[in-house]
Amino acid sequence: MKTTYLCLVFSAASAWAQGPVIDPGGVVNGASYADGLGGRSFSDLQGGQPSLAAGSIASIFGSNLAASTLSAQPPLPRQLGATSVSVNGIAAPLFFVSPTQIDFQMPTGLDVTPGASSAQGIVVSTSAGQSAPYQLGNIDASPGIFTVDSSGCGRGAVLNVALDGSVSLNSLVNSAAPGSFVSVFGTGNGSVYNAPPDGEPAPSSPLAFSAVGGGLIWEFAQGGGSGSWVGRAPGLVGVDQFNFPVPTMVRQGCAVPLQIITDNNISAPVTMSIAAGGGACSDPPSQGYGEVTWEKTVTTSATYAVSESDTVTVSLDASPGRQAPLTPTFAEGGTVSGAFTYFGSQCPVPGYRSLDAGSVSAQGPGTLAWAAPKSPLAGGTVSTLLPGGGFAPFPQVQSSQVSGLTVYQAALPAGTIQPGSFTVSAKGGADVGAFQSTAQIGAPIQVITALAARVLNSQQPLQIQWTGGDANSWVTVKLVGHFGPYDYYPPAWVARATDGQIAIRGAAEPIGYDIAGPVDIVIEVVPDPSQVPSFAAPGLSLGGTTTWKYTYVFQGATAQ
Repeated sequence: MKTTYLCLVFSAASAWAQGPVIDPGGVVNGASYADGLGGRSFSDLQGGQPSLAAGSIASIFGSNLAASTLSAQPPLPRQLGATSVSVNGIAAPLFFVSPTQIDFQMPTGLDVTPGASSAQGIVVSTSAGQSAPYQLGNIDASPGIFTVDSSGCGRGAVLNVALDGSVSLNSLVNSAAPGSFVSVFGTGNGSVYNAPPDGEPAPSSPLAFSAVGGGLIWEFAQGGGSGSWVGRAPGLVGVDQFNFPVPTMVRQGCAVPLQIITDNNISAPVTMSIAAGGGACSDPPSQGYGEVTWEKTVTTSATYAVSESDTVTVSLDASPGRQAPLTPTFAEGGTVSGAFTYFGSQCPVPGYRSLDAGSVSAQGPGTLAWAAPKSPLAGGTVSTLLPGGGFAPFPQVQSSQVSGLTVYQAALPAGTIQPGSFTVSAKGGADVGAFQSTAQIGAPIQVITALAARVLNSQQPLQIQWTGGDANSWVTVKLVGHFGPYDYYPPAWVARATDGQIAIRGAAEPIGYDIAGPVDIVIEVVPDPSQVPSFAAPGLSLGGTTTWKYTYVFQGATAQ
């Protein structure tokens, strides 16, 4: 018995003597608990590591981070008990420490230059030693919205603002009215003017207003209007406040998705209630929509290695008040709007769901047939950039930021997708009845201009030439930049496939590109919208469409 007791004593002493350990993926935004990666590796610029904004609230998860649980009030100390945190060698203010979690403020004296080195990383120190450095990506905006239950998902910390300036918590029985103002609270939006010292509350006069902008979007598409304000919440440490009008045309309901959007990142979606006149909310009817896409993607690397993937994807989903996507328009010699595709963190959104259509199969010319099993949905939230700036309403239910959505998808043998008749058949399931949809796929093109690893000069238009195609399809050319948590392409050039050529025009020309650095040159061939067939099925109140696409990706290019 005595020997056993001594063993337990020595084991406990050994445990207390262990140094702090930060979990893999254990440094996150203090509001959303997201690392800013959204399941996607950052570009080489950011090294595949999380991005956190200077001055924001962040959390560390791990083991042996502190000997006990302690918290502090402003002005925040740089040490609680025997625990301290440094970021690139700068001591960080501490809100809270415990053996498994630390909440701290990112110091503001960090190098925020894009691509700046963060070799020292985040280090936790206790009386038992130091953790291994936890590496960061860029010190950059990585916003998150606080939630009512502090989980990082669900109802957001949103206050309704009345005409007399009084505020009340947004809830199921106290909705915001379209056109009224709300205050949304988060962290990670970025630097501010009139910034308070680290660890101290933001001032109320003069206010610490945002130096980087930032805003709110509802339903993944609609932004707020004029009269908005963004800055540090007065009286709080590291908390960002967003005062914005609710768009008058926004969808009403009890769980309308809401996000913070910056130039460089987007928050995970939280929800809020919106109802005409305020008061209790109610959801509009759920609407279902289907999209069938046949796509061949041919990728040419910077070393001219060529690979091909052929897929068929069937997306069937529903959400409250959903609308069918807008029909695209193409004009000879014109452009289509540029877009940002954000790869943010996921959260469930009530009412957003994928629909079950039973077993789904696909068939090409002749007797070729494939099963299309369900798989997790990939992709990003897309916001369409209008000429002159601003975001257009662009319902995009298939967002990788809504967790739990799936698609039916089959990887087809290379060379499968070609001119001919292709059919998708569903036997019917719990949500969607049996249906069949056929697409007549048009001709591909053959790009004859060398584009991989190409250097583009904004002062010298580049003529891209191809052969093939048909009169009922269009070609778009995009310059796609990959910026860690998002992709971006400026307005893309359009021509009929039978034209055989298109010019990439630089910034010095009326319709030129505004992107610089490494890009992919992406050429897409799609049918004329008038040639896209629709289909109907029980359970798809909005019906569906079937389309096809040839995508040619040329990697390693540089835009100057």
